[in-house]
Amino acid sequence: MPVRSKRFILLASTAVQALLAFALVLFPYAAFAQQVALSNTRSLDFGRFVAASGGTIMLSPSGLRSRTGGVILLNSPHASQATFSASQTTLDAGRGRFGAAATATATSAIVSLPANGATRLSSGTNSMAVDDFVTSDALLSVGSGGATLAVGATLVVAPNQPPGHYSGTFSVIVNHQ
Repeated sequence: MPVRSKRFILLASTAVQALLAFALVLFPYAAFAQQVALSNTRSLDFGRFVAASGGTIMLSPSGLRSRTGGVILLNSPHASQATFSASQTTLDAGRGRFGAAATATATSAIVSLPANGATRLSSGTNSMAVDDFVTSDALLSVGSGGATLAVGATLVVAPNQPPGHYSGTFSVIVNHQ
């Protein structure tokens, strides 16, 4: 008796696989993998400051800039949080290419930001660490109209940090859920 049940399960499994293969041949363009596309719309800008005895500059996801220690903030109209535009796209599995908008339902994505010590801003041989990346949307909901993701961080300023135009890059990863 056990041999028959194993044989039945094997035959049933083979039949289901054949049915799925037939469905994919009959409807080759019916499978779509949903993706979240992310594009940078505004750079993270800590603004102008005087290092003095050092400290930190914090930039919140809403764009609020504050400081600790001896750092002196100067008027900086361009200081701002980073913003990203998120949108839904689909990957047409039958054709292997991306399409435009996806469905009307929202897609959830987990946002991953850089770890402390992973990002530095540099000016020549001088550098500063960017730590404590933060976003108000760790679980981003991307609807058919897209979504905006704002990212803030903390700049660590050394005492008497040499003046200069410091720049760098960081990565934001969104994992579709």
